[in-house]
Amino acid sequence: VAEAATGDMRWPLPAALCPVANFCFFSSIHLSGLFLAALSVERYLSVAFPLRAQRWRRPGLYVAASCVLWLVTTAHCSVIFV
Repeated sequence: VAEAATGDMRWPLPAALCPVANFCFFSSIHLSGLFLAALSVERYLSVAFPLRAQRWRRPGLYVAASCVLWLVTTAHCSVIFV
């Protein structure tokens, strides 16, 4: 118990879970940034082009953009498994 309190940097779980944990950690960071960027772009377009932006607001478009962001992040973070 005293060793754990001294900052022992050992991975307590099976070695196969280390890349999975890193993948989840880094992909969540990347996804957060990409979703915030997408939200900023959507808000900019809504302010800059209010009439055109209303025509673009469809749930299918947001689902497609979300899927693209997930695919980009998954492809980018898949290097962890190599």
